[in-house]
Order: sequence, then C-alpha cells, then structure tokens
Amino acid sequence: MRALLATLVASLLATITLFGQTPEDPWAKVGVGDRVPQFEATMTDGTTISSADLQGRVVLLTLWASWCPSCRKEFKWLHRSEEFAALLDNPQFLFLPVAREENSATVEAWMTKKGYNFRSAADPERELYSLFAEQEIPRNILIDSRGIVRYHSSSYSSKSLSALVAAIGSLLNESSAGDAESGPLKETERQ
Repeated sequence: MRALLATLVASLLATITLFGQTPEDPWAKVGVGDRVPQFEATMTDGTTISSADLQGRVVLLTLWASWCPSCRKEFKWLHRSEEFAALLDNPQFLFLPVAREENSATVEAWMTKKGYNFRSAADPERELYSLFAEQEIPRNILIDSRGIVRYHSSSYSSKSLSALVAAIGSLLNESSAGDAESGPLKETERQ
C-alpha cells in the first residue's frame, strides 16, 4: 500500500513539474482553460500582432528576457530542436516570444548575435507580460485556435519543452480536424 501511495505521489509530482500547470502558481494571472486576454505585441521589426490576429492559429506565447539564464537555455533548446523547426513551417502555428523589460534594439541585437531564426516582440514596460503573470520567466503559454489557454508553465526544463512541442502537434491536429477542445490537454496528449 505504501509503495502504491508513494508511486502515485511521485507520479503526481512529476506531472505537476513536467507540465507546470499547478493552480497554485502564485504569479500566474491567466490559467489553463481561460480565454487569452486582449493584447498587442510590437515585433522588433515594428510590425504589430494582436490577440485578434491569433484566431484560428495555435500559438506558443513565450515570455522571456535575454538576461535570463533559463530563457537562454530554452531558446537554445528550441533553436536546436528539429521537431520545433518543423512546427515553425506550419502556417497554422505561431511562435510569439515576447521579451520582458527590453527594447526592440536590444532584443534584435541579441537574437542576431545568437543566430536565432525566429522573430520576437519587445515589452519594455511589462504591459503584455503583466496580463499573464506577475513574476517568473521563462513562461510558456500555449493557446489553441479558439483563443483558449491550454498550457501555462514557468521555468525551463528540456523534458517539459519536449512535451510542449508534442502538445503543439496535438493541438494542430485537433485544429485541422476542426474539433479543438476548450479544456486543458488530455492526459494522453501530455505523454
């Protein structure tokens, strides 16, 4: 009985750690199942993307900063991931990194120096960031094609990013099948 209980507790803790979707996240303002708040992000090239532009697409909103060690590790992992690179080619998917407390020139210079081939937005005053959280980066918020948050995590781990990439693929499959759910990811989608 103790072994079973210990296994269940360890499994639960691994799931919570892996998916970062604990309702106890004291810094999150938007959780799984919530509709994404209205926002506008200014990309480093001066173009803007609004939450209204996201309808019909699966979106990974990543809140980060170039000075954040965990954010740097996450971007390096994403840049090297062949699976993630394949997602970037899908017109139904949008990767939207938003740099907290940095201006466009700083973000663009850092992205160019690192050789990253994806665009980013800058959020120097934390206006966009403050809609989603109060503290902690990196944050990954996965939004389905109907504008519902399906995943929200903070901190970095390669294991959680692998699961997140798989979850994006699942949501893209749901979207193309026309049956995206408004709830959190199913347990089978998390594995």
